[in-house]
Amino acid sequence: MQSTFDPEIFIEKILLQMNGKAIQVLVSYRKDQNEIQYSPVSDTRIIIQAPYGLSKEELRKGVQNYLTWKGTKPAGTQKPTPSFTGGTIHIRGYDIPYSVVLNPRRKTLYLSIYPDGRVEVENPGNATEEDIKRFLTSEKEWIYREYYCTRPDCPPSREEHTVQINEKPIPYQISRSTRNKRITLKVHGNGTIEVSAPYNAPTDTITAFVESRKSWIAPKIGVQVPEIQQGSILQGGSANTAGGDAGHVTWEGHTIPYTIKRNPRAKRTTIKVNRDREVCVVSPPHGSVTHIHAFMTQNAEWVYTHTIGSVRPLPLKRTYEDGEVFPFLDESITIRIRRGYELSYSRQGDELLITVPADFTDYNSKMAVKQVVSAFFAEQLSLFALPYFTRYGALLNVPIPQIKTRDQKTKWGACTSKSIILNLRLCMAPQRIIEYVVLHELAHKIHPDHSPRFWNTVERMMPDYRERREYLKKHGHEWVL
Repeated sequence: MQSTFDPEIFIEKILLQMNGKAIQVLVSYRKDQNEIQYSPVSDTRIIIQAPYGLSKEELRKGVQNYLTWKGTKPAGTQKPTPSFTGGTIHIRGYDIPYSVVLNPRRKTLYLSIYPDGRVEVENPGNATEEDIKRFLTSEKEWIYREYYCTRPDCPPSREEHTVQINEKPIPYQISRSTRNKRITLKVHGNGTIEVSAPYNAPTDTITAFVESRKSWIAPKIGVQVPEIQQGSILQGGSANTAGGDAGHVTWEGHTIPYTIKRNPRAKRTTIKVNRDREVCVVSPPHGSVTHIHAFMTQNAEWVYTHTIGSVRPLPLKRTYEDGEVFPFLDESITIRIRRGYELSYSRQGDELLITVPADFTDYNSKMAVKQVVSAFFAEQLSLFALPYFTRYGALLNVPIPQIKTRDQKTKWGACTSKSIILNLRLCMAPQRIIEYVVLHELAHKIHPDHSPRFWNTVERMMPDYRERREYLKKHGHEWVL
């Protein structure tokens, strides 16, 4: 009979009597077949692929030889049927039963844990009991996590809760997963709050974490947090803010407030003053408020010098609102903001058109605009600086490195073994200042220091570098994102 799927294949069914047993043989004759291939289905059924034109006598003889060989094949050459069907593994106080099933389609041992808590090991057929137990021992941590998640005493994978911020209930969702290593908090653009936590994190631990982050959450969802009245804080005391502790220190009649941030990675207590002259004390988790205030009192003069007593002008406050103007490569660019479906931007002349999703809160809209402006500046700075890299790289016989951009707080450029990093705020600087920073960093490829040889190299390429460097020091604080 000719195959309906392939006219090149001819199929025939033959019944053979072999040692008093009827053997049913299904033969497919193929023109491209060079030898007989046997595929036994059972003791009485065989599928054969044979060369086209093979006679029945040759076929009968081939089947007889195959069955004779199969019947006399040494026992050790056939795969034994595994006799080990399961057991129990003890992990962290739990006796977890498991079953072992045979699956010849697997090439290695395979482990599954089902929603009802069943643990199943698939054995390809060649693994011994010792192999399986060794395999389970190596997967103990994974087994415990997945098995625990199926138990009724495991916290739910999702929970809905609320947190009170300025007497307003704010809903948030908890999502637990075995992939999460710690508790993290995310505020989406539309103001919804999501907390990701490890699979076994207790609910009270998560809610306490959210409580400690209320002052961080509030501006992102458009909720105002009451200001702490200075008069309500006693000398040497602290106030419980929405996000933790705070206090104040005095110097020569001036009161300087500070916030306290406890960081598990902090080894000692340190003081940080940002560009807006806001003071934050970073302390190890065990640091007491009394100790922190004593530390601040000892350093009150330093704090005053870097805040109220500082002669450096405060940086410009960016609002990221429609019509705001940014310096841009010796010119200026105006941002235009509109609402739409997704975050995008395009440039039209001296305007940067930014589309912000309609459901974004005011805070997240501003952050989205800042993100777009930063991305635009990073792209334009790389393009603008490339000719300077090409020119000075050739003059200094230095290959052009990979160019990266970052919004760095203290450095205008950095040179590594594989790349040069430019501060993307240089896009607001005059072009000649960008040229100086590029040359400065390329010169570090020859002299990785600020030795006289380094400055001689810079001066040889740019005789007026001192003037440009001084301009950068004097006006750099004006270029704010």
